[in-house]
Amino acid sequence: MSGFGLVLGGGGARGLAHIGVWHVLEQAGLRPQVLAGTSMGGLVAAFIAAGVGAGELRRVSETVSWRRLLDWRPGTGLLRASAFEAWLADHLPPTFEELGTPLAVTATDLLTGRQVYLSGGNLYAALRATIAYPGAIDPVPQGDMLLADGGILNQVPVDAALFLGVRKVVAVDVTVPGPLELQGRRPWRSGGHLGTVQALRRAVDIMQAQLTDARLSLYRPDVLLRPELAGVDLQSFRRGGQAIQAGEAAALAELPRLHALVP
Repeated sequence: MSGFGLVLGGGGARGLAHIGVWHVLEQAGLRPQVLAGTSMGGLVAAFIAAGVGAGELRRVSETVSWRRLLDWRPGTGLLRASAFEAWLADHLPPTFEELGTPLAVTATDLLTGRQVYLSGGNLYAALRATIAYPGAIDPVPQGDMLLADGGILNQVPVDAALFLGVRKVVAVDVTVPGPLELQGRRPWRSGGHLGTVQALRRAVDIMQAQLTDARLSLYRPDVLLRPELAGVDLQSFRRGGQAIQAGEAAALAELPRLHALVP
């Protein structure tokens, strides 16, 4: 297959940087032949595959009602599945086959520990699965599998784009953790403190970054974009504008190489 594949990595609110990357590609007339993504990257990739422009995608990200989609009651999964699927139905078709561009998203089968590619059938269930962050969003039963966040095993699924048939890949990695600033910017020996949840998140960030580096050494993209996202963590949706601008800057810096991918 000629053209290139666009791979968008997971990272919660950091994944909003993908909108900025898409804006630059769209303005340059560089449209991917296939798309692949994990978690937030899979969600953004689905919108692009459905033909949604960067401007509209930014508007959607800024107007989504998280209060309607999230359930904060103790003992419940954070995501309201019915509300999430109703929101998806306002913007996306129900199946992969109805998308304008081939798409694959990844998930992890918690029962077998294996990676799963989802590229056909129920799009809404697949997107619920790829964003099902352990401990926050309930996993999704599918057949004899129990599917959770694809980023557990494959945060930037270059191999999924190759599986769809392209030979050239542009990948966007938003998992790289910056230096951790403690409250008040105090050095650790002067009394800085990590809470239990923050320490766990930091550990997961570090593990995912190391695993991503290892996988990217096996499946090397032709162009790898790593937006500068200092101060934007998994839940920093209020900093969406900062993340989008970081994605734009990263893509603009590599625009000559991006143009070189397409004869």
